[in-house]
Amino acid sequence: MSENCRFENVAAIFAGRLRGNQLMLSGKGLTPEEARILWRSPRMQEVSWLDLDDNNLGDKGVAELAECTFLKNVQYLNLNRNNLSDAGLKFLADAKHLGKLKRLHLKGNAIAGEGAIALFNSATLVNLSTFQVSDDWTCKRREGWRYKPRA
Repeated sequence: MSENCRFENVAAIFAGRLRGNQLMLSGKGLTPEEARILWRSPRMQEVSWLDLDDNNLGDKGVAELAECTFLKNVQYLNLNRNNLSDAGLKFLADAKHLGKLKRLHLKGNAIAGEGAIALFNSATLVNLSTFQVSDDWTCKRREGWRYKPRA
């Protein structure tokens, strides 16, 4: 662990933030290095609701999240405001261990469209039924992907 990491271990990250199967880490400023503590922990198998809103994961942190074998039970993932680009979404689209993911939130990230297309075409996110890119752009899977712009 480097001196830039604020957490000594996964218990320090979980402390007061795990409610049943929901891990609430919104606004904690997690960096990829700090999140790596989570991705290495078997305790992440307990989590089906993962709220990472308003952190600093970036594409690098999401690439590591996408490779985490312990996230196999995650059904809800909030990555709003995490400095993501289309590259980060492409990592998610190829995630082999997020097969149960149903809902994905991506508001406040610099997404141009290629990453959303990768999510549409993902062969691994077979249960993903809804993802929200912005307040005006929510995509739902119903006989193919559709989105309804906000009026």
